[in-house]
Amino acid sequence: MSRAQLASGYTATPTHALTTSIHVADMHCASCSSKITSALQSDAEIYNVRVNPLRRDVFITHNNKRSAQELVNAITRLGFTPSLRDVVSPDIGRDRLLLKRLGVAGLCMMQVMMAQIALYAGAFQNMDASYHQLLGFAALIFSIPVVTFSAVPFFRSGFGSLSRGGNMDTPIALAVMIAFTLSLGNVLRGSGEVYFDSVTMFVFLMLGSRYLNERLRHKLQLEDQLMANLPRQVTKVIGTNQVHQQVALAEIKPGDLVWVAQGEMLPADGVLQSEHGILDASLLTGESEPSHLSHGELVFAGTMNQGPGILLTVSHTGDASRVAAIDRLANQAASAKHSLTRTTDRIARIFIPSILGLAALTLIYWSWADATKAVSATLAVLVVSCPCALSLAIPAAHIAALTHLRRLGILVRNSHVLERIAQIRTVFFDKTGTLTTSHPQLMREIPSPGFDADYCLQVAQALQHQASHPLSRAFDKATDQQSLAVTDTQVVIGQGIAGLVDHRRARIGSAEFLGCAEVPASEGYKAIYLALDDELAAVFYVHAPLREDARSTVAGLKEAGFSVALISGDTSAHCRQIANELGISHLHGTSPEQKGAHLRAHEPCMFVGDGLNDLPALTTASVSIATFETVDLVKSKADLVLMSPALSSLVELPALAVRTRRVMHQNLLWAVAYNVIAIPLAASGLVAPWMAALGMSLSSLLVMLNATQLMQQRQVK
Repeated sequence: MSRAQLASGYTATPTHALTTSIHVADMHCASCSSKITSALQSDAEIYNVRVNPLRRDVFITHNNKRSAQELVNAITRLGFTPSLRDVVSPDIGRDRLLLKRLGVAGLCMMQVMMAQIALYAGAFQNMDASYHQLLGFAALIFSIPVVTFSAVPFFRSGFGSLSRGGNMDTPIALAVMIAFTLSLGNVLRGSGEVYFDSVTMFVFLMLGSRYLNERLRHKLQLEDQLMANLPRQVTKVIGTNQVHQQVALAEIKPGDLVWVAQGEMLPADGVLQSEHGILDASLLTGESEPSHLSHGELVFAGTMNQGPGILLTVSHTGDASRVAAIDRLANQAASAKHSLTRTTDRIARIFIPSILGLAALTLIYWSWADATKAVSATLAVLVVSCPCALSLAIPAAHIAALTHLRRLGILVRNSHVLERIAQIRTVFFDKTGTLTTSHPQLMREIPSPGFDADYCLQVAQALQHQASHPLSRAFDKATDQQSLAVTDTQVVIGQGIAGLVDHRRARIGSAEFLGCAEVPASEGYKAIYLALDDELAAVFYVHAPLREDARSTVAGLKEAGFSVALISGDTSAHCRQIANELGISHLHGTSPEQKGAHLRAHEPCMFVGDGLNDLPALTTASVSIATFETVDLVKSKADLVLMSPALSSLVELPALAVRTRRVMHQNLLWAVAYNVIAIPLAASGLVAPWMAALGMSLSSLLVMLNATQLMQQRQVK
């Protein structure tokens, strides 16, 4: 699938659009999310609606004519209970209530089962009618708490959704109500079958399944939601006496001075005021080794202080922090639908009405063929056929894979890449700033006769401040003298920069850009040329060493069966030397504009780059990856962003994509096979209601457990 095909499924979003996140706690299945999506998309002021099924979040992109409260009201009118939350963490209160309902159902089920066993035994031994009625009333008494307390979530959700066509709780609610009502009537009459054991057992099993599912969801949520991990209380430093005061995170604002003790997490972005700091950024970058920082360096919320306590001046908080931006991008990827998800959603939408119709046909058939099986078979059909496993089969695996990538330090901006990576066999790397470090060093300068070396260095530094190319960073601290002003700047991507500096026409870049002859460069160095008034003024030699893990990354990809190529605008001997050092036999020298055409000829392929000159390649490659240090514009065009300077996580990326596809297919196969086998067995009267409840519970748990294996770390050979 091409980028254009993928993009065609999305509405163009204006730049002034807003995105509101709404949590819908009672959105349980694909039918629920489909109804919310369809209703919201019918509003002309709403551009896009995305759903994260595991977190039960709805992300609505809209214009400023629609307030957040209006969107909440629109979802409320559909029969749901939405809420606005900036950070949605697992609801501890709801979990405790669910556990209480489960406990009541379990205790009552045991009492009912004892009464039912006595009733079954009495049926074979001609039990006296008075004892039979007494045991029936005993089972009724213990069933009442189950129906009036434990089963309430199913009634509220199932019957409340009937106006919208029902959801996965509708068959369960109907089964419980039918079985309890018939049993109540038979007990009061003193004759007929009672199904209190079935009622209590499948309420218990359904609640048990839901509770375990919630725990698995929370496991994914806690990994998936970075903002939820930030501390709720912050130590603010006040006044010249530096009084420490505990305040809420929401009270911190830019300019505040904050103290972070050893072992605590940084609550906001800021500037380090202490002399030194040791910070663990694994939550953001996947890097296992701590970073050693000095006074004045930038620090970010979500990193852990592993050294002594530090002071920082807050620069960005809340939604403006870097961790919030990462969280938003990750949530957008998680809420994008896999192509298989769209298929299962369509199936799930017609599933509930079909099952209700099949249950009615089952009741009619058995009422005519064998009335003793009519109720039992109908209840089994209603319970066994819940589409929960089908609805969760793909989203669970999808989000587990994204969570694992986050652990590796890879931020997914476009989740559709997981569908494409498995088909890729060629990986293209840019050279400068990608395979080499992003912190090059200016090694020496050779001025031309008649030009002052210090002045040339000042001019070069002034021009390079206008650039974003990795090699320009070598001039950041080249001189301590006051920077010269630059006007009429012109940047030629991949070539160099021109402008007026100190009233002189200046250009810096490649020999081709200046129109001069190349000079021999020392081995491992890159030559950068400076011209003043069309005369060669100086040549600077810059060294950008290879990243520490460049060799192991290339070797790992080749060992995994990938063809690795180097594509660069640099055709110098230095470029060929790097290719030889890394064992890359395919070297392509081309201009930035030609990079895109070259990659298009090698589709499907993956491209890893870092600079503005890589934009044509990033937007063309089947899968594009931007490095950690690049500018935001480049990151915005990439499918994946490396959150640390390391490249080694790329080695595991293809294998994870294959595993994800395999788990998705396994989940989908199981969900479909389960329903194909279980529903006919239930309709034929071969499955008891309690067996149906057990089967339904296990089916949804199996797909969730199978998905969580994607979060397990595997050693890359």
